[in-house]
Amino acid sequence: MSGRVVSVSASEPRIALVHDFLSQCGGAERVALELSRLFPDAPIFTSIYRPERTFEEFSTRHVVPSFLQNVVHPDRFRRYAPLYPRAMASFDLSDFDLVIASSSAFGHRVRHPNCHVYCHTPPRFLYQPASYGGVNWQTRLVGAGTWPLRLADRAGARAKASYAANSLLTRLRVSQAYGIDSRVIHPPLAVARHASPPHPLPARPSLLMVARLLPYKRVDLAIAVANATGLPLVVAGDGPERARLAAIAGPTVRLLGRVPDEDLPGLFAAASLVLVPGVEDFGYGPVEAHWFGRPVAAVAAGGPLETVADGVDGVLVPGDDVEDWIRAVTSALDRPWSPTDLRAAAAPFTPARFRSAVLDWLGLAPLPSAPRAVAPGGGDHRDVGEPVPELAHHRGHRRLVGGNGRAALHEEGDRRHDLERAR
Repeated sequence: MSGRVVSVSASEPRIALVHDFLSQCGGAERVALELSRLFPDAPIFTSIYRPERTFEEFSTRHVVPSFLQNVVHPDRFRRYAPLYPRAMASFDLSDFDLVIASSSAFGHRVRHPNCHVYCHTPPRFLYQPASYGGVNWQTRLVGAGTWPLRLADRAGARAKASYAANSLLTRLRVSQAYGIDSRVIHPPLAVARHASPPHPLPARPSLLMVARLLPYKRVDLAIAVANATGLPLVVAGDGPERARLAAIAGPTVRLLGRVPDEDLPGLFAAASLVLVPGVEDFGYGPVEAHWFGRPVAAVAAGGPLETVADGVDGVLVPGDDVEDWIRAVTSALDRPWSPTDLRAAAAPFTPARFRSAVLDWLGLAPLPSAPRAVAPGGGDHRDVGEPVPELAHHRGHRRLVGGNGRAALHEEGDRRHDLERAR
């Protein structure tokens, strides 16, 4: 972690943190960890806590699991989705003045009059069930049967003091799901603590993908590209898709499983190009790649529209056609890239900027710039297609602002696009 950690003194509000479940090492857990660094004395309330499966630093915090702790098996935690709202609502948070919920599932269902939600995405189980298993009769049945849960979820969300979203796409989804405006606060770049200069690009071309092995990450598409081109592909990450992906992986593909953070610099140093084929709400992949001086080939939808400038620090691929991806990868590998320039593209996503933005959102500390007017529901007065100052320099960001900004987000990033991405 770079920069100075700002904490709240004992004389300031009593703060509690909430996170959906601490049983994996994902981007949402990185945000929860950074919030705990900002407020180190705040307890973390969560549905289940498995210290051996999440970031070790959580073991130094006061973690309070729910009654599901001894009920839910960590390998099957998604099966218990209907129980999580009740688990979150069971916490007594009356001793706290301020509650900050990090939510991509049901963390926002805690009960407190001054609860502010940092949203990674509205619950996929309710609004994007195909994200975990493709579009089939089962996901359609689940979608049709969850409308009572969606009604309760919307009511719970609308009772909160304010919302912040991790990206413009998530801001759009929050608006669609809940009718709530939210300000955009991009997640912190955890690998920024690796401050050594980026390595030169390797002489031998090779591909890298860092992601949990879930259907919406589209690791299968990355494998298809490697199989077709014969390029080496390293996949760092674990998840329920591992057996299926291993079955389709060719001889040039290596599935490493979960990789500790200290091994990431070496993986990026050995890669020529980082692949991000899945539609991400934000997605750490492009930002981490840029920090380590590597270009990105990413789908032209969702988070990469905010983090990848086509032709400047990577290439954007319009869709999931394997031939289109092969052409894009081949083109990217033929281009000259400057690792130093690529690292500069990650500058807006440092932990220090995240902490400053969170304090400003919560009204705990002012930002150096003039404050923006706060709209009802905690968002600022920017429309969905209006600029985010931290990304004003970024060509990819300019695609989302101006007259066609809203249309671009709807066309390239709305949840219907995700639901219909059948393999």
